[in-house]
Parts: sequence; C-alpha cells; structure tokens
Amino acid sequence: MKTWILVCVSFLSLHAHCQNKDEFYPMDESWKPTSLDSGTYFIWLHQLDNGNWQWSYYNIWGPLIKTETFADKQGTILNGRFCIYNVTGNMDSLGNFDHGNKQGSFYKLRTFRDDSIRYVMEYIYDKDSLIKTIDLLAEDKKKADHDSSKEIESQYPGGIKKWGAYLSNKLAYPQRAMNRDIQGQVGVNFVVDENGKVLEAMVSKSREWSLDQEAILIIQNSGKWIPASKDGVPVKSYKFQPINFRLTN
Repeated sequence: MKTWILVCVSFLSLHAHCQNKDEFYPMDESWKPTSLDSGTYFIWLHQLDNGNWQWSYYNIWGPLIKTETFADKQGTILNGRFCIYNVTGNMDSLGNFDHGNKQGSFYKLRTFRDDSIRYVMEYIYDKDSLIKTIDLLAEDKKKADHDSSKEIESQYPGGIKKWGAYLSNKLAYPQRAMNRDIQGQVGVNFVVDENGKVLEAMVSKSREWSLDQEAILIIQNSGKWIPASKDGVPVKSYKFQPINFRLTN
C-alpha cells in the first residue's frame, strides 16, 4: 500500500456524523491532494473501535470505490476488512487481512439482472497461502436439493409493517445529499446472531457517502431482531437490507 502524504483539509459539507476519529481528504482525478471545490474523489480516514484505521475511497458525489483497514493510521499494514466496489457502487469482492497477510475467507460477488448481489466464489487463505476454493452457487444448489431441515429466517420484531414504521420515524435524509439532490438505494449487509444482536454492518450497495452512513446507522440502531432458527434452534443469519432514499417536493 502506498503511503499518502496528505494535508488535512476542512471538509465541512461532510461532517454530518463526523467525530474526532474522522478525517477527510479531497483528491483530484490523479489522486493528488486538492481543494474540496475541485475534488474528484476523497479519502475518509476513520478510526474503528478496535483501534484499526479504515480508509474509504469515494467518488466525491458518488459511490464507494474501495475500503481498506490498517493497523496504523499511515496505511502501511493491512489488518482487517478489505472491499472493492464496481463502477455502480455494488460490492465486487471482500476479504480480511491479518497484519499484511490474507487470512480466512475472501469472496467474489456478482450483481445479477434483478440487481441482487450474491456471493459466488470463496477463496480460503492461511497466512497468505490459498488453501481452498469453493463455488458458492453450486454449494447453495446442493444444499437446497438435500436439506430437509426446517428453517425460519430472522426478522425485525413485528415484521415488515413495524420495520416500515421504524424507517419512517428514524431515517433522516442527510443534508449533504439533499443539497445535491442525490437519491437512490443503499444496500447494507449484516449479521443477526443467535441472540438477535446486529453485527458487522457494512455497505454492499453504495450510493454516496452521507447516504451510506445514514443507512449503516439505521441498521446498527435497530435494536434486537428475532433470530433465525433451524429445527427450532436459534442460529446466526446473514442479511441484506436495501434502504431507499427519495426526495419529494
């Protein structure tokens, strides 16, 4: 990872959810530091609760390009989640690094015609060495053909009606996106564990920085869900939730 020599620039139009752990750097089309008015991209540096630093690379008025997690603020030691997005902002691939080494599962994703995003391949690494490749679409088909267990999907308490009410009451349209008339859908992937707790919320379908952050907050602040179950036993489940942002006159 190339270490950027950056000069901190005040990025007032981005500070809807900004804390002391956040820094923003507008970049020109060649990824060189510039002013906000002439920026094409920006880099958002954010310190996570575990002390790692997440670098998110955004189109200045558009979707995510990639995110990287480092052990250090300078961005020299990859240590945590790494995600790449396609030109429309849909997640293309992700994985995790352990102090510079690929470790555990890396995934390739695909966007289908119905605009759904699915995990299609899994590559399992141990200390930067590839040890196994899995065709996830083929595996899902096998499970569907042979699994006779009774599964119930996790859900928000009260179902779709209550979820809609929660969104109506809590979803705030960010001023940054409103000022630019930016609308669209943000998709959030997250885990509901065996106790109904929401974990690991991340953007899988990006639209724009402030909309993405509002969607993540909505999921993180949604409280406990009813966990999924298999044969009557609570189990961890993986969720995708679209959040639609629409402006009205």
